[in-house]
Amino acid sequence: MGVEPPRPKDMPAALSVTEAQLKTALERLVAAKLAVKVKSDLVMHATTIANMRAKLVAFLDQHKTIDAQQWKDLTGASRKFTIPLAEYFDAEKLTLRVGDVRRKR
Repeated sequence: MGVEPPRPKDMPAALSVTEAQLKTALERLVAAKLAVKVKSDLVMHATTIANMRAKLVAFLDQHKTIDAQQWKDLTGASRKFTIPLAEYFDAEKLTLRVGDVRRKR
């Protein structure tokens, strides 16, 4: 199963709410640590992030580095999601990008 949540810009119509209502709801979920803002237009369930963190750590413990294709295979997602997620883990100081691969910090 991949990690491809709907983008916040697509959610108001799908949920029949206004953009303001959605923004408030997402802010509350992030504040309650039930969701994680990966980037301004990408919010993921906190459990999904925790599961991906565990998979990534296990992979890096075994292989030492991960490249873009391996990361895509591990997440089961498209580049639209894998790149921001990889950058999120870089920002969280879990990984460090070195050339075309990432390694555990």
